[in-house]
Amino acid sequence: MEAISIGRRREVFWDDFLIDPQRTTAIPRLVPPVEKECVFLFDREEEVFAVSYPNVVQTEDGYRMYYLSFDPASHGKKKIRMRVIESADGLHWTRPALGLFPAVTPGADNVVIDTMDDSSLCVFCDPNPACPPEAKYKALSLVFLDRATDRRSLWCWTSPDGYHFTRGEMVTDQGRFDTLNATFWENGKYYSYVRNLHGDGAGGIVRDVRVTESEDFVHWTAPVPLSYDDGLDFQMYTNNVMPYPRAPHIRIGMPSRYVERKVWTKNDDQFGSVDRKKHAAETIELRCALAVTDLVFMCSRDGQHFHRYPQAYLTPGMETGINWIYGDCFASWPLTDTGDTYSFYMNKDGMSDAPKKLYRYELRKDGFACRMAEGGERELVTKPLTFEGNVLHLNMATSAFGGIYVQVLDADGEPLSGESVEIYGDSIDRAVYFPDGSDFSAYAGRPVRLRFRMRDAALYSMIFADA
Repeated sequence: MEAISIGRRREVFWDDFLIDPQRTTAIPRLVPPVEKECVFLFDREEEVFAVSYPNVVQTEDGYRMYYLSFDPASHGKKKIRMRVIESADGLHWTRPALGLFPAVTPGADNVVIDTMDDSSLCVFCDPNPACPPEAKYKALSLVFLDRATDRRSLWCWTSPDGYHFTRGEMVTDQGRFDTLNATFWENGKYYSYVRNLHGDGAGGIVRDVRVTESEDFVHWTAPVPLSYDDGLDFQMYTNNVMPYPRAPHIRIGMPSRYVERKVWTKNDDQFGSVDRKKHAAETIELRCALAVTDLVFMCSRDGQHFHRYPQAYLTPGMETGINWIYGDCFASWPLTDTGDTYSFYMNKDGMSDAPKKLYRYELRKDGFACRMAEGGERELVTKPLTFEGNVLHLNMATSAFGGIYVQVLDADGEPLSGESVEIYGDSIDRAVYFPDGSDFSAYAGRPVRLRFRMRDAALYSMIFADA
């Protein structure tokens, strides 16, 4: 088996890329985020009707969150506008008084694009050094080329400052695009993860995700469907794919999973939100009453083939009068750095007629998933690898009773070292040493395996660095 070169790269234990499954007994475990505080109230008239697809952009002064609002009284059709709120720390958000469109609905001073074709949005600040200054901010959304024939395209608006947007060029017309089509620049290319559909003729139409790429944001490849290792073909409403900030060679996604039941039953009569469900069925369509959504987690090493956890990363939660309705669990994109943690945001009042509360959700860095040893002792053994640096740093957590010991093995699995000192506590950066005070410098550059002996412990990630 050829050794995997990790150099000084952070590696996570969310998938089996580094793990020898024949020698590992530590259990893969998805770790749900923690709901924190309500950070903003969308209480303007158009926001009360609906708020969709929050996109967070980091700026020199903090963060901006772009989102869509809906005016239900615009000439018999919902008028969709793009708005922005701002924050210095990701915790406290306010509306800027921009006044760019004084003729629109009163209280809409934070509108930055007055008319969008449909409920679809992705906004990012382009880090490409070759990007023209007037196109530094890009907003992508669905545009109908011909409503009569349902011809669609993904179009881009550009802005030098994130406030004054000009409609630019079409990105692609190969897709449906009625979602958050995550788009970003990485390693010299642009990538866009877009909505499309497929069907087998018997099981109905399935919403899917495809990826297209471009070197110049003008010429794009044909979108290629993503593949998954769970063997399931469930519908994904959003995708929220992004490079993971602490390990950008890995892409993560937090897609909303769409589940549509076909028949109303006595179970539906028992939801606290039953009146809202019935209203949606009567005023929109039955699908909007029976469809529900949750959030899942997935990760990829190549951006096309994803390891996807089949269990939910986040569910609508305990039933209330406004949840378990089409539109739950639509997370913001991308992650927001809030110190020792990452945050994302979610509106929990989707199809209600009340002001929309924006909640912050928090997870430890590298903490989407881990390898876990609960109760008895378990092991994690890596495949052969090579590294640079001399000190191993772990993102780990144990109980007071728990602990982790690290041992270096040769490529065949024979011991090269004794075990490290016991590692215990809860830290995103814990250095590992041997009982004599030595480090891992003797093993740098040669093929080795690492053996983690664990008890009541969780292991999230590792990285080699210089002391």
